[in-house]
Amino acid sequence: SISTQYDVKVIENVEMHAQALRSEILTVMGGFSEESIQGKAGRDDLSKRIKESINAKLEELEGFGGVEGVYFSTFVLQ
Repeated sequence: SISTQYDVKVIENVEMHAQALRSEILTVMGGFSEESIQGKAGRDDLSKRIKESINAKLEELEGFGGVEGVYFSTFVLQ
């Protein structure tokens, strides 16, 4: 899940570019090992890096990011 305190345009941009953002998220996740995300600090770092990558891609595509938080409702390690 993501959060923003900006207007609905941020959510529309996320939905419009969902495929590109999904690719960015998977790239970031691929850079983490299972061990590095087992603790809270590791998951917080993953969340931060995903947020940064989403905002960077949105800035590239739309000129503005606006995502302020990334949250995991479930987290399964395989």
